[in-house]
Amino acid sequence: MNTPPEDLPQAVREALAQGNKIEAIKRLREATGLGLAEAKQRVEGGAPLGTGQSTLTASVHSLPAEVVAALARGDEIGAIRLLRSHTGLGLKEAKERIEAAAETGGAMPPSPQVPRSAGAIWWAAVLVALVAAWFVLR
Repeated sequence: MNTPPEDLPQAVREALAQGNKIEAIKRLREATGLGLAEAKQRVEGGAPLGTGQSTLTASVHSLPAEVVAALARGDEIGAIRLLRSHTGLGLKEAKERIEAAAETGGAMPPSPQVPRSAGAIWWAAVLVALVAAWFVLR
């Protein structure tokens, strides 16, 4: 096996040095949020970490639920903090991932839509209540 690249996290290099490629892939995914295919490619000697947009966008869909919730609230700084605590990423990498998620909307849950009929029913109920009150108080 080749010497592990220096840009891999230490825990990943240790797993590779022990000959445990599966554990190395698992540790790389935990440390960076990469998808399985990207982590496998990287561990097997693919493109260096942090190169290309595909690594960044592929990992946008694997953000922890708490990070997604912070993004949905519009709290990018909180999302960065949470992402760093969950993955151990550096500030720059976490910021880039959160910005990519915010730009693409890949991690943002769809905003709830209130059907128009619900609003019309509410107004109709208010109108009926006003008419009833008018008749009673007259």
